[in-house]
Amino acid sequence: MRKSFLAAAVATAVTVAVFAASSGTRGPITVGQFAVKVSRAMGNASADQRVAVSSLKKLGVNLGSDLGATLTVGQAARIMSDLGLRVVTAHPDSAMSSAKADQLADMAGSVSIASVVPADVTVPPACLQQRNRGQCDTCCTNFLISINIDPNTTPVCAKACKIVLPPGKQSPSEPQP
Repeated sequence: MRKSFLAAAVATAVTVAVFAASSGTRGPITVGQFAVKVSRAMGNASADQRVAVSSLKKLGVNLGSDLGATLTVGQAARIMSDLGLRVVTAHPDSAMSSAKADQLADMAGSVSIASVVPADVTVPPACLQQRNRGQCDTCCTNFLISINIDPNTTPVCAKACKIVLPPGKQSPSEPQP
């Protein structure tokens, strides 16, 4: 998974460098509006700026103090860097257009969301010992919330709990009676 993330990050960096050099066709966008676009692209269905900002801050993204300020290309590059994407620009002080912000947010959403969850976060063994996937998912979701990670921004629980078999089912590797 680390290699696929690295490949996606390199591909994104090249693509972002190309589009950042060109000018946009729609007007400028604010830092707060960009936060909403990125958060939604990463799976957060809320269009509320407060929720989007909170979600991104929990992932370690520094949005600055003025969410109403016009987003510059350099700020967008820094925000994407906080998400683990390397972004290069020739004009960091130029305003980011809404059209280019849409493209950049889509790229952030296309990268594995699990990669922005801290590497030391693991699903507690008690969750994996639940009797069914639903209980495992609930346990995992509650755990993520308890450590201030929005479970809607990561597929960690779904991936971890898929190994929990339904009641009465046995793993194919277990010997049959």
